[in-house]
This record gives sequence, structure tokens and C-alpha cells, in this order.
Amino acid sequence: MQVKVVLYGMLRERLAKETRGRLTVELPEGSSVADLRAHLGIQTPVGCSVNGQMERNPERVLRDGDEVHLFQSIGGGE
Repeated sequence: MQVKVVLYGMLRERLAKETRGRLTVELPEGSSVADLRAHLGIQTPVGCSVNGQMERNPERVLRDGDEVHLFQSIGGGE
């Protein structure tokens, strides 16, 4: 299956500038968000949305054509 991926912030630096942080990834059917992160070599915790909805479950199974946005988590403040 093919999944569209958009990377933000420092994650974007993993790709060539001309990609503008966007790529399409081929994954086996039944792959999860965690599998996608492993495929991309992202080991640190990151924020994620799938098809415009925030996703906190790394075991969320992806489907062909899904669009996944990955970004660094922002913390701090009270």
C-alpha cells in the first residue's frame, strides 16, 4: 500500500529540500503508524495526524492512500 507522508520541523531535514517534506512510502498491508516511523528511521516521540485527525495510538493501522503528518511534539508551559 502507499501512504503519503508530510514531515515538519527538524524531521523535514531528513529529506532533500526539493521534496518540501513530502514523500510517498510503500508499506506492507496492515502496517501501523509505528511501522511507518520505523521505516523512516524516526525513533524519538513525535506528534501524528492521519487524514487530518490527531492520532495518539502508534498501533493505528494505516490504509492505502492515507496521509500521515509527523511533527515534533511541543512541550512546556503550565
